[in-house]
Amino acid sequence: MADILGFLAGTGMAALVGTLIVVFLRQMSWMRQDAARLLGRSAALVGAAGAVYLLLAMLNRLALYGKIEGDIGLAALFRGPYMTRMLAALIDPAEVGPVSLAFAWISHLLGRALFGQFVFSGLLLAWLMTGAGIYLIQLRLEKITDAKTARDCALLLLFLPGGVFFLLPGWAPVCLLFAASLFYFLTRKTRAWKLRYSPAGFGWLIAVCALLSAAVTVCLAEGRIG
Repeated sequence: MADILGFLAGTGMAALVGTLIVVFLRQMSWMRQDAARLLGRSAALVGAAGAVYLLLAMLNRLALYGKIEGDIGLAALFRGPYMTRMLAALIDPAEVGPVSLAFAWISHLLGRALFGQFVFSGLLLAWLMTGAGIYLIQLRLEKITDAKTARDCALLLLFLPGGVFFLLPGWAPVCLLFAASLFYFLTRKTRAWKLRYSPAGFGWLIAVCALLSAAVTVCLAEGRIG
């Protein structure tokens, strides 16, 4: 468990550094206030979703296997065949598919810069890529629709069944960032329109997606998928 708590503490430190950078950019008038606010909201969404998925995997292990003793890393929490190969590739990049291999190499180089913290760098890179993708999606949707719709769509995306893969090392965060970039640049000339939906209906949709996403996370933790 110390590995996961160490990652969360390291992520908090990285978030503090990022906040200081954004504050500096705001003071130098190099970043608009609305952009800074949206960036912070995107980081908060990704951080909250990532923490929920990690804690869910830890609770699953605690419930099924009893007391957690010693250091529990990602390899013990997510035991699917793909995740096992991907986590090994962070330390020693190997053939895990072209997109996953590119992620593994970038994360490996980042891990070297972080004094051999390869798994930490993989998780951090996944969260950064997903955060950037969520930011681009919300930035475009705010101009096409409105801020509330953009926020709801970002929240729904993170809690779709399988959304846990966006916050774990591998191909998913790379593809999300690529798709978000395409969406942002290909919809520059899209006219504004109003998306109407029921708040109650959206709440039920989020609840159902969260339950299904929890089920996928448990299956991933048990090595049945991924």
